[in-house]
Amino acid sequence: MKVTQDYEQKRRGFISWLQTRTIKLLAQFPSKIAQTVFLALSDRNDDTRVVFNNVTTWKALEVMYTYQERQTKKKVSLNSRFWENFLDNARSIRNRLALTKEELNRAIRKINNDGELVRILSIGSGSARSVLETIALFNGKSPQIRALLIDRDQTAIEFSRRLARKLDINGYTTRLTGNFFHLERDAAEFNPDVIELVGLLDYLTDKQAVVLLGKAYRILTIKGYLITGNIAPNIESPFVTKGINWPMTYRTPEELRNLLVKTGFSTKNVRIEQEPLCIHMVAIARKVA
Repeated sequence: MKVTQDYEQKRRGFISWLQTRTIKLLAQFPSKIAQTVFLALSDRNDDTRVVFNNVTTWKALEVMYTYQERQTKKKVSLNSRFWENFLDNARSIRNRLALTKEELNRAIRKINNDGELVRILSIGSGSARSVLETIALFNGKSPQIRALLIDRDQTAIEFSRRLARKLDINGYTTRLTGNFFHLERDAAEFNPDVIELVGLLDYLTDKQAVVLLGKAYRILTIKGYLITGNIAPNIESPFVTKGINWPMTYRTPEELRNLLVKTGFSTKNVRIEQEPLCIHMVAIARKVA
């Protein structure tokens, strides 16, 4: 488990007790009532409304990713502040972003031991914030990084283009819209050293996940890294499903590990890290000869 000052931590004492009791109560509400509670007192620009209207998309995730920055600038409503801090699922999303960036950074530095250019493929890239913010750390430094971002949503690709400009990334990023299951056609010649696939497995069945992970395994270079993840079962799951209308496929760390082993990775080459709230996990799998 990663525990640093950059991660949002578990609550303690009375606050933890109160949150748990409240979540258990909310979980008993029918969907319509749960949604009414979640959206109460919100206008169209509030985080709750944006998330509810864009569930499963990069737009909803960006609201949570950028909450702290917007809060510092006092650009967040009281209603948004409550839910962004009350729900551990929102806090854990920010932890997942930090953890993914940490593991991407580590993988890039290890790959660089064998060459000057590192190729990163992001599958279901969304805003690609984790990849782009990691690449920005290497601007003007070794290694050179080239990234290929694949997402079916053209608006996500357009947003990542704007984000890359904002981060002043120096020309090693290309973008492509495409079907995730056509990887061997769209990305095999890219020869990725690192594949980032964080967030997509939350919406796939085991069968779909094995097919997609298998394709990623086949196009990954020898000694390359696959960084993926999944949401774990948690006490807030019923309310997230009913109140926010955000259904997902929940898996334990062992279930995620088993999916990776089924696709070709050796158990000893799979490492799973959980963020401090233990809601999201990131798996780092290395392909060996």
